[in-house]
Amino acid sequence: MILSARRRVTTTLAVLLCSATSLAVLTACGASVAASGEGRRSLSDTSPRWAADAAAVSPDGEITASVLLVPTATGEQVSATRDWLIEQGLDVGAERDSVDVLSVSGSYGAFSAAFATEFGRTRVSGREALAPMRDLSVPRALTAIETVAGLVDTDALAPTTTAAASTPTVSDDCAAYWGQTLSSSWPSTLQVEHRSNSLCGYGPAQIRAIHDLPTDATGAGATIAIVGVFDDDSVAARTDAYFTGLGLPAFTPGQYTHHAPTAPVAGRCGGPAAWTVEQHLDVQAVRALAPDADIVYWGADDCLAQTLYLRVLDAVEADTRPDVISLSFGGPEELDTAADRSLLNRVLVEAASRGISVFASSGNDGDYSLAGDHGGEADVATPASSPYITAVGGASIGLDADDHIAVESGWETQTRFARNGAIIPPGFLAGAGGGQSALSERPTWQRDLPQPGHGRLVPDVASLADPHTGYTIAIPGSGGTVLEAHGGTSLATPLVASMVAIAKARTGVEIGLATPALYALAGTDALRDVTPASAGTWYRRDKSTGQLWLETLYLWDTHPQSLQSGPGWDPVTGLGIPQGAAFLDRFGADR
Repeated sequence: MILSARRRVTTTLAVLLCSATSLAVLTACGASVAASGEGRRSLSDTSPRWAADAAAVSPDGEITASVLLVPTATGEQVSATRDWLIEQGLDVGAERDSVDVLSVSGSYGAFSAAFATEFGRTRVSGREALAPMRDLSVPRALTAIETVAGLVDTDALAPTTTAAASTPTVSDDCAAYWGQTLSSSWPSTLQVEHRSNSLCGYGPAQIRAIHDLPTDATGAGATIAIVGVFDDDSVAARTDAYFTGLGLPAFTPGQYTHHAPTAPVAGRCGGPAAWTVEQHLDVQAVRALAPDADIVYWGADDCLAQTLYLRVLDAVEADTRPDVISLSFGGPEELDTAADRSLLNRVLVEAASRGISVFASSGNDGDYSLAGDHGGEADVATPASSPYITAVGGASIGLDADDHIAVESGWETQTRFARNGAIIPPGFLAGAGGGQSALSERPTWQRDLPQPGHGRLVPDVASLADPHTGYTIAIPGSGGTVLEAHGGTSLATPLVASMVAIAKARTGVEIGLATPALYALAGTDALRDVTPASAGTWYRRDKSTGQLWLETLYLWDTHPQSLQSGPGWDPVTGLGIPQGAAFLDRFGADR
C-alpha cells in the first residue's frame, strides 16, 4: 500500500520502471526518454505544458512537503535504483508488482534535487495546482526508470453527478412522467415539439424500463465495483430504507461491502460532503438496475489522479474479482501528464487481463470550452479518454405514464430564462462530455468511424444523465434523509456498467475491455441510437431563492457548444444506449 499523509506535508508519485515483463500494449520501454545533458537523461512529458510559466516555489522549505514518489524496478537494476533513491534522501515504499509500480516518498526539496526539476504554483482549468516546471531527469545509468507519475498536486478529479432544480423537496411543479403537467407560462414565442414540466425524478422501475430489461435480468451472480473518494458508512442503511419504502428488497447480508480509505485527506477535494451524494447515487443506480448483484465500494484518500488510479488497482486485485468497475469522476484531460496516463493504462490493462471491464463518465461540462479558465479550448475528460476504458456519455429521456419512451435526445442542455413572456438569451447549462482526445490515439475499434482525425473518440455508449429527467435517490440532508433527483454522467456510468455485468452473469461471457464488444453491436437493436429531438422542460423557482429569472426552460440537444447527438456514433451518446435482451444475449457473442 502506498504511503499517504496530508497533502500539505506529502504528495505521492509513481515511478514506472522498464522491465522485460512490461505490458506490450503500452509504449515501449524507454520510448518516452530523451537525452538531457551529459550523464543524465530526460523523462519526457513529466512536466505538464501549462506548468512552464508557473510561479516557482523554492524547494528549500517554502513548501515543507513530502513528495511521495512511485518508482519501480526489476532485475539487477532494482538494487541500483533503490540505492540511488535512498542516497537522495527518499524513502522507498511498497511495490505493486502487477503494474510494475514502486512507491517512494520524500520532501519537495529532496525530490527536486534528485530529479533536477523545480516546482511551481499556477491555476489550470479553474484549479490551484503545484507541478514540476520542467521535465525530470535521472542519471543515465539508471536505465530501470521509465517515467514518473503523480507529479501534479491538484484536486484533479471531481464527481460527475448533478442535481435537478425540480425535485419534490423544492417545487410542486414537477411532473411524475413526461407531459403529466405543463405550465401555462411556457412562452408562446418559443415552441418545441415535445414539452413537459421538469420531471420529479424516476424510480427504480423507470430506470429498468429505460434499458428495457427483462424481469429475470437482475444481475444475480455479478459483482459490481465502484471507486470513489472518501466513504459514507450510512449508504447501506439509507439505501435499504429507500428501497424497502418502495416495496423492494433490502440488501442481503454481505451483498454490499465498502472499503474506507486508510488516510482520508478531508481538507481536499471538497471534503467528504462533496462525495457522499456520488456514492449514494452510484450504489442506488446499481441497486435499481441489478438488484441481485453484489456491490463493492472502494473509497480513495483524495481525488488526485494517481490516488484514484491506484485505488482502482485495489479493486482489480481484490480477492473477489469484480465483473465491472464503475468510475463516476473525471476532469479535463490536460491535467494529466503522460506518466499519469501511462499509470492509468497499466491499471486498466491489468484489469482487462483479469476479465474486468472498467467504465468512466465522460463528464458534465460538454466540450469544456466554458469550464474554469479554459479559454474556449475544447477538451475531453480523463480517465474516460483512455483507449483502455469504456467512456459513458448521457441522454435526456422522457418516459410516459406507461414507462415507454415518449422522447429521447442527447444530454446537452441550453437554458432560456423567461419573464413576463420574454425570452432572455440562451446559455449552455450542462451536458455530457465528448469529442476527440488530443493525447491518446484512436483505437482499432473506432477506426472505421467517419469522424476525421486520429485521436480517441469519447464517449462509447450512454444512458440516462439529464437531471431534469433524472433518478430520485435518498441522500443525507437536513434532519436526516431527503429525496432528490440527480443525474450527470455519474448516473449513466453505473447504469451501463450494470448492463454489462448483467450480460456477463447471464451468458457467462468472459470479456475484459468492453469497448470492442460494444462496437461489434453498432447499428443493431442491442444499442438504441440517439438523435436530437425538439424538446424541453420548464421549471419555476420559488421567489425565496432570490433568482432574478424564476422561470427557466431547459432545451435539449440544440448544439449549445460543439457537441450534439446524431445518427450512428456521436460525441454525446457514442453508439447509443444498451437495451433489452438483445444486448444481454449478444454482448460479446460477435467478438
